[in-house]
Amino acid sequence: MPNPYRFSPGFIHRWETRLKKIIWIGFAAGAALVLVGLGLGGMFDGRVSDDDPLWSVVWGVLWAGVAVAGLALLVPLLIACLLGGLAIHRHGWVPGLLTYVGILGVSVGSTLGGWLVYAGVGALVAGVLGFFLVGHLAKVPMSIGPFRVGSD
Repeated sequence: MPNPYRFSPGFIHRWETRLKKIIWIGFAAGAALVLVGLGLGGMFDGRVSDDDPLWSVVWGVLWAGVAVAGLALLVPLLIACLLGGLAIHRHGWVPGLLTYVGILGVSVGSTLGGWLVYAGVGALVAGVLGFFLVGHLAKVPMSIGPFRVGSD
């Protein structure tokens, strides 16, 4: 059976490997920064007054670790969503972006509360339906249970 995707299996495998490495290395770097921040905080605790600017360094290192680890997940996820859509159809980036925005909306909305959860769910539904639409246009075989889209 010929490859129904726009990208070769080798291209897909290379990008999958790159993105996994970015995630693992980014998480490790973020964790290392957080551990350094915790270590500095432990050294300063009781020895440095609470209003000393050295505490800004501790908080900066802690927040940098959280930011590095967060970006290590968010950036590869965005790339994966976009490339996943583009592997199906030249306009597949649209449902990929909608899926990514939906994931962010549900995640941030669950944390902060409010309308973002509903907007995120709406974007996720639109993204999934968009994937089925571009998959149908590109004749890529896809199914959920007995429902089949595309060709064999």
